[in-house]
Amino acid sequence: MTARRSMRVWSAASGKFDTSRSLTKHLPSVPAALPIYARGRTSLLALDFDAKHHTPEQVDVDVERALGWLHECGARTVTDRSTSGGRHVLVPMATDIPLRVDDIKIVMQLLTARLVTLDATPMLNAEWGCITPPGSPCREGGYRLLDGTLDDAIDAFTVRSDRGVVARLIALLGGATTPRHRTPTAAVAASLTQDERVVGIGRDRRLDPRYHRNTPVPEAVETYAATGKFTRAHKALWESPSEARQSVISHAVLRGASAADIEKAIATTKWSGLRRAYIDKYGTHSAAALQRDVDKALSWAATIVRPFHELTHKNRYTGGDGSFLKDRVRRQWLAQAKLWIDAEFLGTRQRPVLLAVVQALAYTSALAGELVEGVPVVAVGGRSLSHAAGLMSESTVWSALRLLRETPGSPLLLVARGAGREADRYALTTAATTNGPRRSHIDRARVEPIHPAWSVLGLRGRALYELVEAGLATDVDDAFAAAKLRPSNGYAILADLMTAGLIERDSAKLTLGRRTLDDVAAAHGLGTIAADRIVRHRAERLLWQVWLERRFEPQTGLTANVGAKSSWLPAMYPAPPLGDDAEELWAARMSAGPPRRDPELEAIELVSDQLGAVIVPG
Repeated sequence: MTARRSMRVWSAASGKFDTSRSLTKHLPSVPAALPIYARGRTSLLALDFDAKHHTPEQVDVDVERALGWLHECGARTVTDRSTSGGRHVLVPMATDIPLRVDDIKIVMQLLTARLVTLDATPMLNAEWGCITPPGSPCREGGYRLLDGTLDDAIDAFTVRSDRGVVARLIALLGGATTPRHRTPTAAVAASLTQDERVVGIGRDRRLDPRYHRNTPVPEAVETYAATGKFTRAHKALWESPSEARQSVISHAVLRGASAADIEKAIATTKWSGLRRAYIDKYGTHSAAALQRDVDKALSWAATIVRPFHELTHKNRYTGGDGSFLKDRVRRQWLAQAKLWIDAEFLGTRQRPVLLAVVQALAYTSALAGELVEGVPVVAVGGRSLSHAAGLMSESTVWSALRLLRETPGSPLLLVARGAGREADRYALTTAATTNGPRRSHIDRARVEPIHPAWSVLGLRGRALYELVEAGLATDVDDAFAAAKLRPSNGYAILADLMTAGLIERDSAKLTLGRRTLDDVAAAHGLGTIAADRIVRHRAERLLWQVWLERRFEPQTGLTANVGAKSSWLPAMYPAPPLGDDAEELWAARMSAGPPRRDPELEAIELVSDQLGAVIVPG
C-alpha cells in the first residue's frame, strides 16, 4: 500500500512522524506511517478517523456512513482500528489513473463536512501525507488491528476498486462543481478538456458518448428525483436540498443527458419530485436555474471523465465489461476485413499497419459509432484514430485510411467528408472476398484498441504474439502458418519477441514470456507519451478553430455551405479538390498561417508554443 520505498516513524520527543527511514520487512518498534503520494500522485484514498476530540462510538458511526457511500460507488475497502478508538479506511484505487491533491480535495471537503471525526490532513499533503498501516504499533501501546481477515485485505488491494470511485462519490454527495484553477496554464488545460469532451450546442450540450457512464444510479438519488423530499435520511448524505438537486443532475449528465433531456425527464412521474423541488425554490426562474446546474455539472464532468484511450489495460484491451467483444456485427466485419487485407497485401509492409487500423476502426465504431441499416458507421479523424491504433503516427494513419479508401473491394467507404470540426464519416462495409469469414475467424476478431507497446516493438510481431497469448499456437511452424509469415520473416520476428521477453521458446514449443505488453509500455514511458499527444491534439483543434474565427470571420464570414471543408476558408486559401482528401495535405497547406500578422494571432501562437501544439486544421 506504500507509494514509496520509505516510511516515517513517530518520535516520542516531538510527538510527530518526523523521521524518515527506508522501508523494512521487520515490524518497527515504534509507530510507523507509509507515504500516500509518489511524485505528487496517489492510488490510495486513506481516510483517517480520529477519536482524539470525539468518542470511539462517534468514530464508528462516521466509518459506517463512509463505508456505505464508498461501497455504493464501487470502492473496495480495508479498515482497521487503534487502541485509542481511532480508525482508518483504506480505499485502493485503480493504479493506472493516479490522482493529485487537487483531484482529491473536493471529495475530502465533502466528506469532512459530513463526518466530524474525519481528519483530511494526510490526503491533502502530497509531500508529507502518510498513514499508519494495519499492524503498526500505536502511540498509546498495542497495535492497529485489522477489521476482517488478512485474505480479504489482500484481495482488496489486488483487485482494487472500480474506476471513477472519487468522481462517483463527488456526484453522490452533490459536489459537482468546477474547481478554481490557480494558474493560466491550468485554466487553458481545463478549457481544452471541456472543448474536447462536450458535444452539441445550447440546451443539447452533453458529454461525448465516449465518456458516458453506465453504472446504476444510487438509490438515494433516484428516490429524491422521484419524491423531491429532503428527509432526515438525506441529511446524512447531503447538507442541503441544493446538493441533492445537484447530485441528481450530475448523475444524469454523467450518463449522457443534456439540459433538454433533463427537462423532458422532470416532466415524467419518475422525476416529478425534482421538478417540484426546482419550482418551490426558484418559481418562474426554475428553467434558468436548471440550465445553470446542468452547465455546472457538464463543466465538472468534462474534467473528471476518462476517454477510452486513457483507461487501464483491463478495459482498453479486453473491451471492459465484454460488451464490445460480444458485438458480432463489428467482429464479423473485422474478421472479413482482415481476410481481405491478407489477400490483397500479404507479404507487404502495409499489411500489419492496415490490420491495426481496421481493428482500431472497429473499436472506435463500437464505442462512438452507430448502426445504419445493420452497417456500422463512425465519424473519426486521423488524430483520434491514432490512439486506438496503438499510438501510431498520425501520418501513418492518414496514409492507411487513404489506401483503404482507394483500393477496390475495400471494407471502408467514405460516406461524408468532414466539415468544420466534424470528422470524416466512414461506413464499415463488406469487403470483396472470395470466401466469408469462418466462425473461428470471427471468434478471433478482437474489437479492442491496439496496445501502445506495439509502437515500440513494431506491429509486424503483433499477430504472432497474439496467437501465442491466446493459446492458439504453441508450435513454431503452426504459429508462422497461422500468422501468415514466411519462415525467414517469422524467425526474425520471433527473435525480436524473445529479446523483448514476451515469448519464450523451448525447441519448437512457444510459451508466453515473463514480461507483458504493459511492462514494455511502462519501461518506455508510453503513458506519458499518450497523455502528451492527447493534450497536443486538444490544443491543435482549439487553436485551429480560434485561428479561423479570428482571421476570417470579420473579413469574409463563414459561408452557408458546410458540405465541405472549403466552406470554412476564404479564397486566399483554396481548398484541395474533392478527390484529394488527404488530411495531411490540408494541414501542410494551412500550417504557414495568414499572410499578415496581428497581436491576437501572436498571442494564440504563444499559447500554442507553451502547450507544444501547432496551428493546423482539426
